[in-house]
Amino acid sequence: MAPAGQPRSPSVIPALVALGAAILFWSCVPLLLKYFTHRLDAWTVNGLRYLFAALFWLPYVVRHRREIPVGSRIWRDALPPAGIHLVGQVLFGLCPYFNDATVINFVSRAAFLFTTLTGFLLLREERALGRQPLFWAGVAATAGGLAAMYAGGIGTRSTSAFGMLLLLVMAAFWGFYSVLVRRFMKPYSIRLSFSVISLYAAPGLLALMFAVGDWRKALALGPGYWGLIWLSAILGIALGHTLFYRAIHTLGPVASEGSLLLIPFTTAVLAYFLLDERLGRLQWLGGVILVAGCFLLLRATLRARGRAAADDHAEAMAPSPR
Repeated sequence: MAPAGQPRSPSVIPALVALGAAILFWSCVPLLLKYFTHRLDAWTVNGLRYLFAALFWLPYVVRHRREIPVGSRIWRDALPPAGIHLVGQVLFGLCPYFNDATVINFVSRAAFLFTTLTGFLLLREERALGRQPLFWAGVAATAGGLAAMYAGGIGTRSTSAFGMLLLLVMAAFWGFYSVLVRRFMKPYSIRLSFSVISLYAAPGLLALMFAVGDWRKALALGPGYWGLIWLSAILGIALGHTLFYRAIHTLGPVASEGSLLLIPFTTAVLAYFLLDERLGRLQWLGGVILVAGCFLLLRATLRARGRAAADDHAEAMAPSPR
């Protein structure tokens, strides 16, 4: 029992449940998207999913609009990350039509590589990573894992040359998106930032659905199919992020972000039983190396930030000239 007057540390049980749910939700989304490929095109699926996501987030933005700092312009600041988010979502929606669900979630982890590299180039505070041997080891391992997955997938039904290229470009856009969120949305809460960005993305994806997609096929779908589309939007776009932020708040970024590396393996197990997907030995080897490389990048990033925080603290504590 905590002594009187001392604040109790938050229980880790709810945070662990939230983290486990987020991993499960994000593991299932590629399976649902792969299932949709049999009935709908990517433009229609994207438009409908983000319509549901926008309807979910709109009440939150209205209810929490007073949290916006006075004098800030969140709608203007959100434009750059929202534009990249829109393109990244279009690419992600196309990926299930050229790749198996398991391959999608393995290669999607490479977004962390592109986040690290983009931050290294655009954000001065991230350039200390260049002095971390773990950083270069992580870059090499991630690149090697991607090459092995590509080599092992060519000639099989799991992916194609275009499918792997699509995944890599998609991962690059998501990596760039993360850096832009950090650069432009720093004054705002995470949930408010994601809500506004989602509200920006929805009209663009809906416009693409009506302009390019065969959206009329959706009118013939039964309620069960509509329910699955709604579920994929809520689990993947809305609840997944909210639960993950809840986990970070209690468990911290190391445990939370590191645990996300379990997602491709969870997807592989589910896809094996639900979609009869199987990776070859070289693909499995590449996937394991890729995930290990992402883990090294995560460790290097957190170590560099920890040292930077320690240096700032030491500088702040140093006696000033009098």
